[in-house]
Amino acid sequence: MSIRTRLRKLWFEARAARAVLSAIRCHREGRGIAHRDWEKILSAHCISNGTFTDWLTPALRMLNPPRPPSNATGLLGHFSVADQRRIAGQIARDGYYIFENRMPEHVCQAVEDFARTCPALMEDEFGVSNEPAVYDPSRPAARLYKIREKDSLASPAIQSLMADEAFMWIAEAYLQTRAAVGGIDCWWSAPYGNGPSSQAAQLFHFDFDAPPRWLKLFVYVTPVGSDNGPHVYVKGSHRGNLTAGRNLVARGYARIPDADIDEAFGTNAPVEIMGPRGTVFLADTRGFHKGKHPTKGDRLICQLLYCSPVFNNHAPQPEHSASFIPELLSAMRENPTAYARYSSASGA
Repeated sequence: MSIRTRLRKLWFEARAARAVLSAIRCHREGRGIAHRDWEKILSAHCISNGTFTDWLTPALRMLNPPRPPSNATGLLGHFSVADQRRIAGQIARDGYYIFENRMPEHVCQAVEDFARTCPALMEDEFGVSNEPAVYDPSRPAARLYKIREKDSLASPAIQSLMADEAFMWIAEAYLQTRAAVGGIDCWWSAPYGNGPSSQAAQLFHFDFDAPPRWLKLFVYVTPVGSDNGPHVYVKGSHRGNLTAGRNLVARGYARIPDADIDEAFGTNAPVEIMGPRGTVFLADTRGFHKGKHPTKGDRLICQLLYCSPVFNNHAPQPEHSASFIPELLSAMRENPTAYARYSSASGA
């Protein structure tokens, strides 16, 4: 590394360090991280090939240490502390973990029934529609139909996902800090268009939702095969300071062609995550990933974001008028930090 490049890297990291301190101050004052601070941290992440954000993890552990470990039972069954650590270890190694058990059928059916009648915002190359529309699988008019978070909050089935203590404990085991729910997303991917779309996240990219570490829970509400738009993950690409990914990360928040991913990581690195209805997996989406363009049939997916409370600013706090189920209200009372973003919407 040349002296000029080293000095440039140090300048970006110093600027990002000040942004981190600003974010911590905003968190203590009950405000979200400013977008300009998020951008500075992102720039340092890219120029350092992820080492800057790796350095932040111990600092956040001191600010928000994880709770003493505990066994937990959730929608997918019982998970001992050893189970949680095993899953966290596999995510640390590969970047993702696919659960053996599937989401109960009644949960999947309830989410699907909700998503088939709830108006959603259409997204394509021209942007996001102003008026929500109900998804019609016989005549899709856009690639994505994303249900607004405030509408997802009205679904008792999605609330049950939020309340699941096992997922929360596993997230803490991986993040190594007290975890918070940072966002809820539910959307249809339709067989629309002639090929993959950048706007629809159908080209490889990395996320930067809530630095320095975050974890996403994915639930396939409908069966997903290779033609239905499976999540494609580049195995191991989430780790910092990887030689293979250095030039790709340095491009910043950009879409990456398949050929560039294959050249950097090898053709066997991208893994298509497929499975029957109810398939559940966790992924550190700091790694390169994409949603494959569906060509036959559609895909309904529900996603939760787990992150550090300090950077819990995935989107403005959602409004909500419907009541929360008792399980979610109980979880909010027992672990208010984890649900701080939804406290004003709980009606409690």
